[in-house]
Amino acid sequence: MRKFIIPLFAFTTSVFAYLPGESGFVSLDGGHGVFGNPAGLSALDSKGALLTYQYDDGITELRVGGNLDRFGAGFEYRFDGKGMDESRWNLTHGFPLFDRSVFWGGRVTAFRSADFKGTEWTYSPGILIRPFTMLSLGYSCENLLYVGPSSMERIHNAGATIRMGDFLNVSYDVENWKEHRLLLELSLYGYRFGFKVPLYGDDDEYTLTLSTSFGGHVDASLKIFDDFLPKGGSIGFHAARNPRSSHVGQIVRVPLNMDVTEVEKKFLFFEPTSIGLMKVRNLFEYLLRDPSAGLVVLDFSGYKGNMAISEEINRYVKKIKARGGLVIAYMDDVRPSDLMAAANVDRIVVEPSAHFTWLGIGGGIVFYKGLLDKLGVKVEFLRHGAYKSAVEPYMEDSLSVNARSNMESLYKDLWEILRMRVAERIKTGSSTESLKMLDSLAQKPVITAIGAKKAGLVDTLLYIDQVPAYALKTFFDMDAPPHVGFRTWSPSNMKIFDESWKHRAKVALLNINGTIDSRMGEVVLDNLRRLPGMGVKALLVRISSPGGDAIASDKIWGALKNLKRFDIPIVASVGNVGASGAYYIACGADKIVAEPFAIVGSIGIYGGKIDASGLMQKIGLKTESVKTNDYADARSFTRPWTDTEKAALQEYMDDFYDRFTGVVSQATGIDQAVVDSAYGGGRVMVGWKAKEAGLVQSLGGFDDALDEVRELAGIPKSTDIELMQLNTDESFVESFVNAKSMGDFIRDIERTQFWAIEPALVNGY
Repeated sequence: MRKFIIPLFAFTTSVFAYLPGESGFVSLDGGHGVFGNPAGLSALDSKGALLTYQYDDGITELRVGGNLDRFGAGFEYRFDGKGMDESRWNLTHGFPLFDRSVFWGGRVTAFRSADFKGTEWTYSPGILIRPFTMLSLGYSCENLLYVGPSSMERIHNAGATIRMGDFLNVSYDVENWKEHRLLLELSLYGYRFGFKVPLYGDDDEYTLTLSTSFGGHVDASLKIFDDFLPKGGSIGFHAARNPRSSHVGQIVRVPLNMDVTEVEKKFLFFEPTSIGLMKVRNLFEYLLRDPSAGLVVLDFSGYKGNMAISEEINRYVKKIKARGGLVIAYMDDVRPSDLMAAANVDRIVVEPSAHFTWLGIGGGIVFYKGLLDKLGVKVEFLRHGAYKSAVEPYMEDSLSVNARSNMESLYKDLWEILRMRVAERIKTGSSTESLKMLDSLAQKPVITAIGAKKAGLVDTLLYIDQVPAYALKTFFDMDAPPHVGFRTWSPSNMKIFDESWKHRAKVALLNINGTIDSRMGEVVLDNLRRLPGMGVKALLVRISSPGGDAIASDKIWGALKNLKRFDIPIVASVGNVGASGAYYIACGADKIVAEPFAIVGSIGIYGGKIDASGLMQKIGLKTESVKTNDYADARSFTRPWTDTEKAALQEYMDDFYDRFTGVVSQATGIDQAVVDSAYGGGRVMVGWKAKEAGLVQSLGGFDDALDEVRELAGIPKSTDIELMQLNTDESFVESFVNAKSMGDFIRDIERTQFWAIEPALVNGY
């Protein structure tokens, strides 16, 4: 049903403040389209403002109000030039309970009139119950409490509404057990009609109200009385965007022309340098709910997104197509990530000067040992795990046999998945022929856009402004007029205006994105400690991290396990990578869901310090130690480890590794010895292999993880999930490039560090 916020409620009894989100009648729009709301409660979570005017029987009424989610304020003034002079100031509140099946609240009113001196103060409470998505029941008592010069009559209001599909509401309203009214609402072609039919009592006035929406945020209404004269109207604004406000179809361009990351990157107060995944998901929800967005152009010019992000976009493309929409992908270069995101679009259009990048998966690792030797600096690292290759750039001149073997296997698995996905896009020939063609293309350093078209990967070559005309001709055989274009809808965090009566269960979302460090650990722990008092049904931990500080990872894992005392189910969703310390954290969840191509595992640890004594000797620096005990200066960068200190450090890492394998065993049910021998030691693997091994419980993306949350938390399918994001701190999005830089080590030079991370994997593909 169309969502129009402006009052079909303009004839509400005068004791009600005319505020967005309120209605004195059962099913008429209360400023923000609240149906079935005789208690006059705000129930749509949208900030807004409303202005109404009415002139009837010589009486002028002016009302203005505004609300902030749960609280509102309003003013009403009535006069007739014959002695009537009344004003009301109102403050309202309304709060949801029991997953929004119950709303309660009230109104404080200050009433002044020419009929008496002073101010009359009243309080009017109400309750609204929605046991089912098609039924709403409400009750309010006006003037339950009052203080002032005159005694205010208590007025009881009750009513019920039944929703009949998306276009008709039927309601029955009773005022003070005397006035009985039937209320009807009908939505047709972008307009909403409201009829008030008096059934019994002194009220014998029929009214018709017509309302419509403009641009998604502004709505207007006109009220017509039974003498067929328009005598009132309203205009209002709500901050949430109405996804069904458009009356006609349109071509929508969605710009995905920059980095798309799990958490938005932003430097200080400047514009974001990336688009957060939640913004993208929010925009696709608009597209899915707006019937006018029948043809969508995804503009991937300059797009940068990893495989997990691209797969999330692809899943939403499939949803748009499932509801009957058409999708075109536009690219200024044809990259593997673009093709993954556009795997199911109807057409791919490419800029004529573009080229197709299909060179395979690889990553270079810089080895610092030669430079460090010349400088006289020695990195003294120890590790537990023959495959834990993060220490090798500082201690060796090349990759070890184990590390190279593991990384080659990983890259081959990733490339195979990518080959299969892209081959599905080729419409000519068998799958075997498509794969052979892709393999032959991988032997060419540069492939032109024409070459990509000949291979069947793209459909045509055009510039972006030519796409609307192409779309109309291709899909509808229409010759486009010269002015045809598209409307641009950018990803946004703006709320969707939602008048659904569905119950909503809160699920917390925690992002573990980028390198795990001590600052991230502190922020995450603070959020998790507050979580039990937030009324959430479950926690979804979204992971896209190679790991990081081993101690911080362990602390976060411990905080997740502590939530079990509060019966909060936890699901971990591994996006592009969940390795080492990040996988350790994932093991704190009740269930781990990973993308088939996610990098998983790297069960291991390394640690150590820098010995700069050789450099100091070269440049003429000297240090002398003064200490109370033999090992008081063990962490100093001015001398190397002793054998005893190395043994102690190795003992610590062996102990942590044993705990790591124990944590994995507890989370997966795999015997700890098998975890160590078959999957430990720093080995990494793709998600589908991790699923076969039992290291993750299921495969899928963000929405698949939400399905697991629903099941574990016992959230019915008829109940919507409302995500509550816990952290958006910038430290979660700092990239951890190929190998940890020397600057990071020098910054922490006076402490021994322990890492559970696979940095070389971050930019490996």
